Amino acid sequence: MPNTSNALRRNLPKLSALSAMTAFGFSMPIIILFQQAHGLTLTQALLLQSFYSLALVICEIPSGYLADRWGRKPTIVTGAFLLSAGMLIYALSSGFIGFLIAEIILAIGGSCQSGTIEALTYDTLTALKEEKRFLKVNGLQGFCVLGGKTITSLLAGSLAAVSIILPLWVDVGLFGLAIPLSLTLQEPLRQVMKETQHLKAIWNVCTHALIRNKILQGLLLIATIVAVIDLQIFWFLQPYQEAAGLPLPLFGLTYAAMCLAGAIAYKEAHRFGQRAESMHTLIIIAIVLILACIGMGAVTSLWGLSFFIMEGIAFGLFDPIISNLINHATTSDVRATVLSLKSLAARLLFAASSPLLAFSADKFSLSYAFFLTAIFGFTALVIIYVTTGKGITRATAQ
Repeated sequence: MPNTSNALRRNLPKLSALSAMTAFGFSMPIIILFQQAHGLTLTQALLLQSFYSLALVICEIPSGYLADRWGRKPTIVTGAFLLSAGMLIYALSSGFIGFLIAEIILAIGGSCQSGTIEALTYDTLTALKEEKRFLKVNGLQGFCVLGGKTITSLLAGSLAAVSIILPLWVDVGLFGLAIPLSLTLQEPLRQVMKETQHLKAIWNVCTHALIRNKILQGLLLIATIVAVIDLQIFWFLQPYQEAAGLPLPLFGLTYAAMCLAGAIAYKEAHRFGQRAESMHTLIIIAIVLILACIGMGAVTSLWGLSFFIMEGIAFGLFDPIISNLINHATTSDVRATVLSLKSLAARLLFAASSPLLAFSADKFSLSYAFFLTAIFGFTALVIIYVTTGKGITRATAQ
């Protein structure tokens, strides 16, 4: 039988490998250089990223719903095919239109993976009656992802030095390997929603998670705020390094150090056990991120780069803890949709806030932008605590 314990247990290392393989991206650190080598301006390159983000936002919830209705495995397999096809189109293209098609296909493939791998991980552990191990398993997945990014950030430059297109072909092969691996996954038995009116079903899941269920509402809101702060710190890394006077060849080392620190934090998060799954822990980690922003705003120097390491550790601890709580607070028939909703909320808020923060960095200073990020984060945390703190407390007390 396909749903034996041994077959299901083999899902776990496979899902860790898939998480890493589809997130490595040897081409990520040099993609703008690749685009410029094919005649694109920086404006066109950033426009491609805008289209990618837009496609990802549009597909995030539908792909999660598809995973809940159609199945985790078929959605993951589809995502693997699309990621491989998108990267292949990128490698074979030489102009804006080809790159745009590739970006859209990559976004759709990424949305199929987003939330679905995590949902299948939790469903697998539930079927094995080992859902209490999710924090450890999810932390290992995060370790594989960030550990892979550490490696790629160090190797991408060397590959590009041989040929600017070589990192893309390596990604084609890497994403291609994810296809046969995803085909070997086993889908455990789980609840499946009975609603047949798909738009109504999606609306019901979203309103349930964001409005009616106070536990999920609180968890999703704090997850969104912390993710936005983390994204903003990440995108300010390169201009901060430049302002601090770090030589350009060493830029990748800082990113690698961030990823490595985050990877270790992901892997070790489970050691804190249930005592870490509390409202106070979530708030403390969020405050650490805010303090990192303040530190970056107050100090612009090479030693100030240590605040980025602090960010990597803080988010590496926060993400598996909040994911465990959200998975515990939802059911298998809507799990992928809820997890996709978490990603969607963070991307939308980041898209809405980042232009203002970027403008403040250009108009005033990078330090001003960091302080503004800290003020935004602290204000949002206070509002969340006042309005939904009881819901999060109930979730973390279970």
